[in-house]
Amino acid sequence: MAVRTPLYLDGSNQLREMSSTMIANIKSRCVYLYGADPSVDITVVGSGGNISPAMSDTRLVAGAESTSTGNEDGTRTSADYPSSATTQDAYAITAATYDRISQSIESVSQAADTSNIRNFVYQSSGNIYAMTHTDMYDTFYNDAIDTLVDGTDRDGTYRIHNATSLTGFTLVSATPVFTDTRANTGAYTAAGIPETQDQPTTINNYYVFRTNQGSAPSYTTPIYIRSDNNIQHHSTSSADAILTADMRYWGAQKIRYSVNGTGNNRGTGMSNTILNGTNYQTRLDLQGAGDGDDIYRAQEFPSGSVTTPSTWYLRIYRV
Repeated sequence: MAVRTPLYLDGSNQLREMSSTMIANIKSRCVYLYGADPSVDITVVGSGGNISPAMSDTRLVAGAESTSTGNEDGTRTSADYPSSATTQDAYAITAATYDRISQSIESVSQAADTSNIRNFVYQSSGNIYAMTHTDMYDTFYNDAIDTLVDGTDRDGTYRIHNATSLTGFTLVSATPVFTDTRANTGAYTAAGIPETQDQPTTINNYYVFRTNQGSAPSYTTPIYIRSDNNIQHHSTSSADAILTADMRYWGAQKIRYSVNGTGNNRGTGMSNTILNGTNYQTRLDLQGAGDGDDIYRAQEFPSGSVTTPSTWYLRIYRV
């Protein structure tokens, strides 16, 4: 219902209102506590991921070989070969389609507020009141959720990376959620005509990671109302228990992920790269005297510059 100013006991055992810095420290603690057990999870599945679009890996392959024959008259010119105009260009194929990223929302209930005294307290007109759940959300959790979805590597949030290890993060699955391949231009040679049309090389594998919990921010613990209506300073563990339960609940309500949808990018973009050229090559098979006509071969191989027709990002946002 409102942003409140929590109370705490100072070194002289006097009730004081928390400073803005003290409140900010509690919000930082909320982010840290959420990181230990997030309530919105990203998993890797074999197929049919519920937030993953069909991410296609495309690459060029060589065109089919063309041949012509010529007499063994000792006179050979470039005109004897199938021309580049009649030889099939290198062309694009869809090598694979990936939809392996799934989001799961844990079923988390809001904590009971027995006798309306569960939460931290504030002072108004000389009286002390326990915050409502909405007060707690407005005072702490709303801003903590904003921090978690700001696109930075926050505790317990997920990101994409193009290797299987990353300092400060935990690999979710050794199965890549996208693999980018391209034609291996070094594998195609004129001497090898007719070359196998599809000769790929892997450029990048992309994996899901979860951000590890960072260092624990210290904070001043607030006051609560006991069941006998006296007030008491929370221990760190008892205050943490409240913050953890509430952040897991509000995280499940407010945090979501997408791929190329709403939100802030999380980690490396998953790029589909492809070459944009075709390379005409020829080879002559000489036949011995009386063995028939010479064979003139031509084939077009993948070549050119690297282009990126599509890139997908894991994104985080609030609802």
